[in-house]
Amino acid sequence: MKTIGILLDRSVFRRIKFGKTGNEKLSLYNRAARKLGLIPVYMCLEHLTPSSKTTYAYTYVNGRYVYGSVPVPRVIHNRTLPASKRMRARLARWTRRRLIFNAKNRYSKYRIHKLLRSRFSSRLPTTVPYTKPNLRRMMNRYDNLFLKPRSSSVGKGILNLVRRSDGRWKVRSGRKSTVVGRERVGSRLNALRVRGTYLIQRTIPLAKYKGRPYDIRVTVQRGDGGRWRVTGMFGKVAGRGKYVTNVARGGSARSVGPLLRHSFRDPSRIANRVRRVSLDIARELGARLNRLADVGLDIGVDAGGKPYFIEMNGRDQRYGFMRAKMPGAFYKAYETPIRYASYLLRKRRP
Repeated sequence: MKTIGILLDRSVFRRIKFGKTGNEKLSLYNRAARKLGLIPVYMCLEHLTPSSKTTYAYTYVNGRYVYGSVPVPRVIHNRTLPASKRMRARLARWTRRRLIFNAKNRYSKYRIHKLLRSRFSSRLPTTVPYTKPNLRRMMNRYDNLFLKPRSSSVGKGILNLVRRSDGRWKVRSGRKSTVVGRERVGSRLNALRVRGTYLIQRTIPLAKYKGRPYDIRVTVQRGDGGRWRVTGMFGKVAGRGKYVTNVARGGSARSVGPLLRHSFRDPSRIANRVRRVSLDIARELGARLNRLADVGLDIGVDAGGKPYFIEMNGRDQRYGFMRAKMPGAFYKAYETPIRYASYLLRKRRP
């Protein structure tokens, strides 16, 4: 049987022997691989030395994990996010020796925005790099703004600026908020360490569920035949009094159907719009970013039903499907990359 490599963070890799791999549900990879006649090989970069054709890894065979030295598989699905420059360089070297898809899974939000701008300008909220002149211009133009780190994930570090009826601005940072005059907004942001690594983005007036804004996480992946497909989607509803929808920041994951039925007269039409836009965006990014194959797109829908692209997640956190009580979509999010790997193995056969 052929092997398929799955590259994990070291912390996840070390817990395989204890059966406690957190949000990475390896049993679903195992199930999908067995279905397709493949053997999954779980690896980490620290054991993947550049000079060797073998690596110490866990191979799942006959219902158990076997640790030992094995040949490095020809096709590898990357789920690691190397923190050190040394490990990033090692991964880059291995991408020249093996077919590793999603080898790069962290991109600047502004780079993605610029890649999409020419074709999808009507689907993008106005976004500019953080500078004092840009801040003044955006405050003149809009009443509600987000300030986002260019490369953060799960909503970390996001601030919100809201113009009040008296002309002053509320600066929201996590659970804290401060009201200041317009001329003091810059000073307040300096105190919060907002620098040139941030973006300023117009806040999309999101549709709401029982008074709380929500957006939609759409998992889009390459599968059989290398074709992009929407594997599934779930809603992320902001927590009470929160301005971000991320589940890791107090939001809740819910099935999309009830959310759209609550907000729109024709929810199926809105859902189809979201799917089409997500698929088009994934195809565009897949054509421009090397070996991109597995992404989570955050799509906001305004009160009129228009979808907007918010950001792309290169290492999709799939547990939202379970929290939304969607086990079928949760499994498919693991199976589809294995199907893509199977396709690549067949395609590269001598």
